[in-house]
Amino acid sequence: MASMGSFPAGVDSSVLVRSANRHRPSISILAYRPRKVGGIADGHLAIDLLSRVSLCNGCGGGRRRWKSRGIKAAAAAGSSPGQADDEVEDTLQATIEKSKKVLAIQKDLLQQIAERKKLVSSIKNTLIDPEGSEQPYKESKVTTSSLEDAEKTEDATELGKDLPVNGMSFDASPGKQLKANISENVQSMPWQSSVAPAPEPASSNNFYNESKNTAEVTTSSAKTSTEEDLNRELKDTTIKTAVLPDKPSSKEEEQHEDSKESYPEDGNVEAEDPTNEDEKPPPLAGANVMNVIIVAAECAPWVKTGGLGDVAGSLPKALARRGHRVMVVIPRYGNYAEAQDLGVRKRYKVDGQDFEVNFFHSYIDGVDFVFIDSSVFRHVENNIYGGNRLTTYDLKRCLQVPWHVPCGGVCYGDGNLAFIANDWHTALLPVYLKAYYRDNGLMQYTRSILVIHNIAHQGRGPVDDFSVVDLPPHYIDLFKLYDPVGGEHFNIFAAGLKAADRVVTVSHGYSWELKTSEGGWGLHEIINEHDWKLSGIVNGIDTKEWSPELDLHLQSEGYVNYSIDTLQTGKSQCKAALQKELGLPIREDVPLIGFIGRLDDQKGVDLIAEAVPWMMGQDVQLVMLGTGRPDLEELLRKFEREHHDKVRGWVGFSVKTAHRITAGADILLMPSRFEPCGLNQLYAMRYGTIPVVHAVGGLRDTVEPFNPFEESGVGWTFSRAETGELIHALGNCLLTYRQYKESWEGLQKRGMTRDLSWDRAAQNYEDVLVAAKYQW
Repeated sequence: MASMGSFPAGVDSSVLVRSANRHRPSISILAYRPRKVGGIADGHLAIDLLSRVSLCNGCGGGRRRWKSRGIKAAAAAGSSPGQADDEVEDTLQATIEKSKKVLAIQKDLLQQIAERKKLVSSIKNTLIDPEGSEQPYKESKVTTSSLEDAEKTEDATELGKDLPVNGMSFDASPGKQLKANISENVQSMPWQSSVAPAPEPASSNNFYNESKNTAEVTTSSAKTSTEEDLNRELKDTTIKTAVLPDKPSSKEEEQHEDSKESYPEDGNVEAEDPTNEDEKPPPLAGANVMNVIIVAAECAPWVKTGGLGDVAGSLPKALARRGHRVMVVIPRYGNYAEAQDLGVRKRYKVDGQDFEVNFFHSYIDGVDFVFIDSSVFRHVENNIYGGNRLTTYDLKRCLQVPWHVPCGGVCYGDGNLAFIANDWHTALLPVYLKAYYRDNGLMQYTRSILVIHNIAHQGRGPVDDFSVVDLPPHYIDLFKLYDPVGGEHFNIFAAGLKAADRVVTVSHGYSWELKTSEGGWGLHEIINEHDWKLSGIVNGIDTKEWSPELDLHLQSEGYVNYSIDTLQTGKSQCKAALQKELGLPIREDVPLIGFIGRLDDQKGVDLIAEAVPWMMGQDVQLVMLGTGRPDLEELLRKFEREHHDKVRGWVGFSVKTAHRITAGADILLMPSRFEPCGLNQLYAMRYGTIPVVHAVGGLRDTVEPFNPFEESGVGWTFSRAETGELIHALGNCLLTYRQYKESWEGLQKRGMTRDLSWDRAAQNYEDVLVAAKYQW
């Protein structure tokens, strides 16, 4: 850009000294001092890139007289006074015009520098060379080659010829003379390296290099034959220079300060630590991030008797991945190694009895798991769905953990908070929230979501049970429900449905079934009345825990991990390992049928029992895992005794065994009479196991029937919960397994490639939370 060159003939430094003594104008001149400036890699050069150059201060009005007298004295030997005055006036006018151009160019230059540095920041300090490859940023030292590039700019070349100092114009000599001045002075700069590297390819830091070159041009040009006197004058002059002041003195400077980028002193820009909070991507939930507390009676992997345990263990992690702060509150049925005592003790009175509650905590995958320890939770782990109702009431009274339990040192509090209750065990939560808090002006913006996993279990009892829940008398109307068979009774689920801000079912099909008299189990009228707050969300699965490639339970005792590419060999090996572990004959050609679930009528265990004689005639093996009704548990033991070489019944529940059955079985049976969603069919498809299901609820939503003509579908379905229907669907499945291997492999691969993750479901839950928060 502009530069100061040699003085014109007849003008010496004494003129400048005399002029300065008469008036001390405000001059913009480049200067340097050892000061670190953000955005300049060297750390010693402090240049404001001419952002506030004022080249024409004092050029008009009363200041022209002293300038004329000074010039007359200096020009007496070469020309007449009148001619000198005319030359000075012409020079000043030209200077004014050039100064305006300089200011315009400088303003534009600052804007471009800010834009370029934003670009540098956006690509994390990585620049792209002309060939398109990425190169780390390095500071370019001043060279005559880079100066030649700068001189090619028309404005810089023209304006570099003349620069005013103290109102005077000096004739600069561009080209060789200018380069020579730079070469002589560049080594003496305190911030300049002794060896200048070769020119680097043009990049987005060219503006910085050109500005640095311009600074050196101006500085070196100022050091002429009168350098000593001029420097003494400059020290006494009020300078609004390019040296960065301690505080911004103009709007342009503030803008420049905001646009500066910090570079390491060695000139090499390294990638910033990705853990830097400023560099973390925004949460997927965006502005909808909330504090979420999920309350359940079971949670995998600590306690699980059905699909609710899987949901309580997986949904919180998916919500946490979206940026929410999530807590899960469950009873402490046993001594869990992961849970650490927080030292928080609370006492409650339930049904006239005093109970002490302790809180344990574990932080896993971004989720706070809080365990409520109380004597009433002991010895009921295997009987959650039929346990003492006192357990449920005590759990609801202990749901003050947001104010008592400091997870990570900070309690959740009631700000931006939403509770998610699950089934009748926690259905009192929305009622307590309303009765004890909202009715008293507290927690007005805390929301409650009630999730229906299985509406068949409702927490029913005589009306007198209302005295146990410790609520104001007028709340009894929420619990009363008339049943044509049992008459008026006390119903916890009914009260929860009425008090909750939103209600969620675990599939679209189940949300429709709940509105019917057959599927609503006596609550269909309440559900239809509150239809406006009902949503259906299909469950997902934890694709890390339930993955044949990563499954930790398949890494020992003959089991192996496998993928879709190694499906045939890997699954066959898991099948043989399962047969060996359970004591069954190891036969690869025999179809291995599995069942995993609660042992009750809902799961259709009686249909399987009626179909066992037919199955034993088909040369198959049957493995059943579950717990529930004592008579059905005994039925499993009976089948094993009668068909010891073909049937195995595992009474109880084991996470490891469930994973191994899912991996080793060829077929999974799910003849449920109703199934809100079901997760086992999703696990089965993930592992290349073919589901045979009753087309109800979530099973209808997730299992597409096999079409042999189009080679589509992922399993078999039957429309009525009857033994004959089950046998018909299972017979077609066995036929395909034995005679149509190519179609069978297609079924397996289509199931394994489906997107069954919880991330999709978590986003849908988030939509419900937002609707509850902002809509009434």
